[in-house]
Parts: sequence; structure tokens; C-alpha cells
Amino acid sequence: GEWHDSSMLLTVVRARRHVVRQWDALAEYRVLHDRKGDNRRHGVLVGMYRRSGDRIEMGVGYNFTDFSDDIRDAGYNRQGWFIDLIGKL
Repeated sequence: GEWHDSSMLLTVVRARRHVVRQWDALAEYRVLHDRKGDNRRHGVLVGMYRRSGDRIEMGVGYNFTDFSDDIRDAGYNRQGWFIDLIGKL
């Protein structure tokens, strides 16, 4: 496919803490910096994850930022709830 030059830089600081039994809490501080436009946005994402065995985790959370972690997505309307499913080989 086509290659695109991007001036966007996403920085994420993540903390994950075991809460009880198979439950973990997640908190992220995110900064999205547009080096061309000298524009910077930041915010917080939080979630709770439940482990199911050694290979599967399912989580739910809320993104308080208005941007996506997909830096190709230039829209600033991504605030809201999310569901996440993680599988490990």
C-alpha cells in the first residue's frame, strides 16, 4: 500500500495493578503531539481487565482523551467506552 509521512507522535505511560483474583486495573496517561502543527493533546484512559486462564484477557474501560491510539486517525472524536479482548499464543 501507500506510505504516508506522519508528523504525529503518541506517547503513553501505562500502570497496571493486580486488584483481586483474576482482575487487573489499568491506567494510561496519553499525549498526542503533532510536530508539524505544533499541537498537543493529552488525557487519561482507564480500564478493568479479567484474566481467563493463561491466554485470554477481556477488558472494559473509558477513554477520557478525544483521540485514538491509531495515529493515522486525525479525527478528535474518540472519547468514550471501549471493550478489549486480548489473546496470547
